[in-house]
Parts: sequence; C-alpha cells; structure tokens
Amino acid sequence: MSGEDDYESDSDMSVDSRSVSGKTSVLLGYPDEPADESASALDTRIGGLPIWLNPSSPPSASLAKCKKCKSVMALLLQAYAALEDTLYERVIYVYACKKAGCRRHPGSVRAFRGLMRDEDKMRAVADKQKKDEERRKSNAAEAVEKRKQQQADLGNVLFGDGFSDGANPFGDPGASPEPSTSAGARLDEIEQVSESLERTTIGAAQRQDTSIQTPFESWPPAEELESYKSWFLYVEGEYLTNKSDQEVGQRVEILAVTSGGSGNDGPDEWSTLPESSSNVDKVFQNFADIVADNPEQVVRYERKGSPLFYSKTDEVGKLLINRNTGRYDSNLIPRCEVCGSVRVFELQLMPYAIQVLEQGSGIDIFNGMEWGTIIVGTCKNDCAPPTIDKNGVAYQEEWLGVQWEETK
Repeated sequence: MSGEDDYESDSDMSVDSRSVSGKTSVLLGYPDEPADESASALDTRIGGLPIWLNPSSPPSASLAKCKKCKSVMALLLQAYAALEDTLYERVIYVYACKKAGCRRHPGSVRAFRGLMRDEDKMRAVADKQKKDEERRKSNAAEAVEKRKQQQADLGNVLFGDGFSDGANPFGDPGASPEPSTSAGARLDEIEQVSESLERTTIGAAQRQDTSIQTPFESWPPAEELESYKSWFLYVEGEYLTNKSDQEVGQRVEILAVTSGGSGNDGPDEWSTLPESSSNVDKVFQNFADIVADNPEQVVRYERKGSPLFYSKTDEVGKLLINRNTGRYDSNLIPRCEVCGSVRVFELQLMPYAIQVLEQGSGIDIFNGMEWGTIIVGTCKNDCAPPTIDKNGVAYQEEWLGVQWEETK
C-alpha cells in the first residue's frame, strides 16, 4: 500500500488542529473480506498468521516475541509497502501480545520490516547494464578512431603525408593515443552506477555493522501461534470534509462506536468525556475529528508524512512533538540501528482495527486491546539489514510507539 512521495512535509501541520479539507496524501486501509488460502506475502491484511516473503527464509522468531513474557505475539498487520524504483519487495509486520498482564509494557507491541530482492527486476537492470556497457565501449572505440583521423588530418596539413600514420608529432614517439570517452559515454556510466544502487543499500549489506545481529530463533508450529481472524484490506485515498460546524461531542461519539473493542455490551468508557471543546484535549479532538470522516479506517499510510496523534502528553507524544514548535518532528524518532539514518513515519494502526480483530473472539471489553493508535517509523534510507540470506531475504526491527487509551 505504498504511496511514497518525494516531498519531506513531515512537520507541516500542527498536531492539534485540522488545516486541510478535501483529498489528502494519506492512504487509508479498510477491512474488505476475510482472508483465505489465496493470501500471499504481498497482500495487505490484518490478523491471521504471517506469510513470509520466502517460505524458506523466515525471520528470527525473536523479532515477534513479547519482551515481557517472552512468548511469540499475535500478528496485527502485514502491510505490503514496496517503494518505487527499487529492486526488492518490502513488507511491514506489526505484532502485539494478547496477554492482559503484558499490556502497556515496553516491547509488548513490535514491528519489523522485510525485504526480498526482486529477481525479475534485477535481471532487467543487469541486461540494461550490459547493453549500456556495450554501448559505452562502442562509443569509446568510435572516439578513438575519430581522434586518430583528426590527428592524421592535422599531420597532413602541417607536414604532408609523412605523418599520415596518425602519430602525434608533438608527443612521445613510443606512446599510443589515449582513448577519449565522449560526454554521452560518461553519462551512460553514471546512469549505470546510479541504477545499480537503486536508492537502497541492499546490494551493500557487507558494509553494514554486524554487531547488532542476534542468534536465529525458530518459530513454534503454526497451530501453537496466537492469532486473530484475518481480513484483507482495500486501500483508498483519504478525503476530509469540513467539520467546523460539528459538535466535539458528536465526533467523540463516532470514535467511541468505532473503537468498541469486541462489540459486546459494556460500560462506555468514552461517555464521561465532556462535549465542550474547551474541556477536550485539542490533540484528541483533532484525532476524533479526522477519524470521524472515515471511521472504518484500520490503517493510515503516508511514508515521510505525519502521524495522527492520539495524545501529546503521553510518552510517544512527548517524544515526537517538538516542544518549541508544537509540531511533529521526524528527527526525534530514534535513529536506525543499522545505518544510523533518521527514521520517518510510515504507517499507523487505528482504533477500528480492535473491533474488527476481536469481533467474535469472545474477548470482553475488559480484556481486549486498549490502545488509541500504534505508530510505526522506518529507516529513511530503507537500508539493507546485515543478514540478507541466500534467497535475498532479510528482516529488520523498526521503531514502534503505542499511544494507549488513557486510564482513569
């Protein structure tokens, strides 16, 4: 569900006020239909069991283990997120522990990025590079012949036919002429190098710091893994309407309906929120306002964009919102552990996902998930992990921040 643009507008909007209406640059994921056996690694889904980029190259199970209970967690999201003009497939996985005792603990929700070289694209690039090299050599040979002819013509003019062999009359008699590549040949060579890199360091994994590698851990049998019911997602662009005339209480009520956990009857934890805009946290008000336009969204995707904050006073809000400007600042996301680059916002899970994942599961409102949003930040360079295997597959953990529902 990639929609990456080249702009860098990750701090253009205040986190506590809507400044746009109409179509935005955000892609929204909505539940479509239950996922079945036709699902592949390149489908975007919530719930279910993971599908790896190559069945023979799973990641280490340690990437999906809860850091509190040490158990393998349940898959919340598998998002196909290939980037344009790259030579590899790309998937984001998000996991969360289902145990109530692990809730709100660091490492109880985690995300990692998977890459796999696209052999078809690589062959196409290799073929192009071969043709470019052949053209470069041909251009260079033509340039040498042209220079020889020019030198022969110059010798005839200055000294007559005695120097018609093309030797430089002012140079070393034993030296042979240097080949001169044309500007076009040099440009071809630059393009060849540029295209071989393709905006990623996936071909330079050996240069990565291998000190962060951890021992591989095998996965339990599939029947032993915790899981939610799986749903395919369909993706549409976000469209916002002007809600300036809508009461805050109405917007909050819509959000309460879409984040109702299992959907079972129970106390409405949102019912005590005041309806006066002066009494509602402005960041949460903005969150409720934007979600109300598309209440069944389960994923928001905007690589290099801005997350929609649930709060600015929790740990995630305090980490990512610049105190001086009051705006989101991607430079505040912890840097990539592999290449040292800054990370950028890529996607976030939204409250309606809780209702979809937990419906029919028998989980009551007291024991279900209780987050407001899950924000995932990924390496801006989309660097290659140091563990690319023989199948061209690698996985790397990325930064994830959970904005939990506020407790009374």
